[in-house]
Amino acid sequence: MAEERPGVVERAFQIAKSGTVASVAELSAQLEAEGYPNNAHLLKARSIAYQLSRMITESRMSISAPVDN
Repeated sequence: MAEERPGVVERAFQIAKSGTVASVAELSAQLEAEGYPNNAHLLKARSIAYQLSRMITESRMSISAPVDN
């Protein structure tokens, strides 16, 4: 039985947490490339866009933060 693909918003949050994109626009482009067409309208909701932007920033900061020994 094939695994069910996550919905567009769930996948957006997965990508945002991964630290692989630098902006919501880049995230939207990745979703499009993964076969989630016409996703921009879903990501423009102010609360979702804010959460995604914040996650992207936090993920990228944690990836680039130096490790203290």
